[in-house]
Amino acid sequence: MDSLVAANTKFCFDLFQEISKDDPHKNLFFCPLSLSAALGMVRLGARSGSAQQIDQVLHFSEFSQNERKEPDPCRKSKKQEAESSSDKSALLSCYFGQLLSKIDRIRVDYNLSIANRLYGEQEFPICPDYLDGVTQFYHTTVESVDFRKDTEKSRQQINFWVESQSQGKIKELFNEEAIDSATVLVLVNAVYFKAKWEKYFDSKNTVDALFFLNENEKKTVKMMNQKDLFRIGFIEELKAQILEMRYIKGELSMFILLPPYSADNVKGLEELERNITHENIVAWSSSENMSEETVAVSFPQFTLKDSYDLNSILRDMGITDIFEEGKADLTGISPSPNLYLSKIVHKTFVEVDEDGTQAVAASGAVSMERSIPSWVTFTADHPFLFFIKHNKTQTILFYGRVCSP
Repeated sequence: MDSLVAANTKFCFDLFQEISKDDPHKNLFFCPLSLSAALGMVRLGARSGSAQQIDQVLHFSEFSQNERKEPDPCRKSKKQEAESSSDKSALLSCYFGQLLSKIDRIRVDYNLSIANRLYGEQEFPICPDYLDGVTQFYHTTVESVDFRKDTEKSRQQINFWVESQSQGKIKELFNEEAIDSATVLVLVNAVYFKAKWEKYFDSKNTVDALFFLNENEKKTVKMMNQKDLFRIGFIEELKAQILEMRYIKGELSMFILLPPYSADNVKGLEELERNITHENIVAWSSSENMSEETVAVSFPQFTLKDSYDLNSILRDMGITDIFEEGKADLTGISPSPNLYLSKIVHKTFVEVDEDGTQAVAASGAVSMERSIPSWVTFTADHPFLFFIKHNKTQTILFYGRVCSP
């Protein structure tokens, strides 16, 4: 499963580069895990070139054959192992099933709604084995709808399901132009996240403060403040800070990557973005680089909503065949040779504030009154990057950039 986590992280940074290239100063927020899982669902039924393109772009082709010495429940015996596309996709799906189960198991203390579902035109029969695999590993199903004869009802059905899965935060995933009678297969991927801080920000300490967008622009934001023990590190080669803020129970953490303050607040951020790799993130967030210090944290409230039509983005990254009738080989999903993916949409919603955190975290407030002569400051008053990680599996659940809270 370590190889899957590494592959997801590499895909995360590749995707970030792709979606940010048109506007390097835009807020971004997406869930690489849910997207990898969504495309893993497609990979389960993809064959030949369609499968190879997904493997290449999502780094699934880099899976180590001998990553562990202990028995792996997802691996077959050496005699049974084969390199066929269907065997590879079954192995991949088994790993995804294990990973999603581990993350799903601890959702008592936070809201994490990952809504993945395939909607297929009812005239295309779905293979029973594929239905079984999607249910077993990805905890979802394939819904049969009538795109051809009842487009509007199908659209409303999808939108209603997404809204119900996202605590009502994600509405109207598909507008009236997005789905038409020619649609045959839609992959829906919507994510909602809200959690409570382990060390809460008291709203009494939230003040209006300036956030410096660039050398010419600034805006007033709600800046949260607290002083407490946090893990913090310094990235020497980039003169950047990295701070970990844990969510309640410590299962999840937000890591903030703060470039140095500069005249334009752009070059430092761009330099940071260019240097982000799977290996660097592991090194920067390691115990060797980060230590627990008393830190005076100033951090803005923000709400990010984002929506991506992934067809063109994934095409530019190298996944092309699955979107083209005649080229797509999704015969593991349906025996029909004409099935292709009409649309992939990814929509996200995240809130970062003090809401609901004070009552449950009040018992931890005593640690704030420490008599320590000095402290480190971490002031996020200019653009920064952040990621939210599931600590036990080292999985990046969310990745984002805040240029304007």
